[in-house]
Amino acid sequence: MSCEWIKLTSQDTGKAVFVNLVNTSAIESHKKGALIWLVSGDKDVTLYVTETPDEILERAGAIARRQEA
Repeated sequence: MSCEWIKLTSQDTGKAVFVNLVNTSAIESHKKGALIWLVSGDKDVTLYVTETPDEILERAGAIARRQEA
């Protein structure tokens, strides 16, 4: 990935949250956004965001943006 930190939007508060993708163990679809699993010592930490997994990975440069037909 070309970027470690990414700005996302919390589903709970609607405010910006900054996520260090190096500490992310999984990103999965959830309702109209994504559930992010973070590595945090001895317990699971999760974060619900409004962006989809594809949007998150596109912003991080991990996957190419889709071409519009």
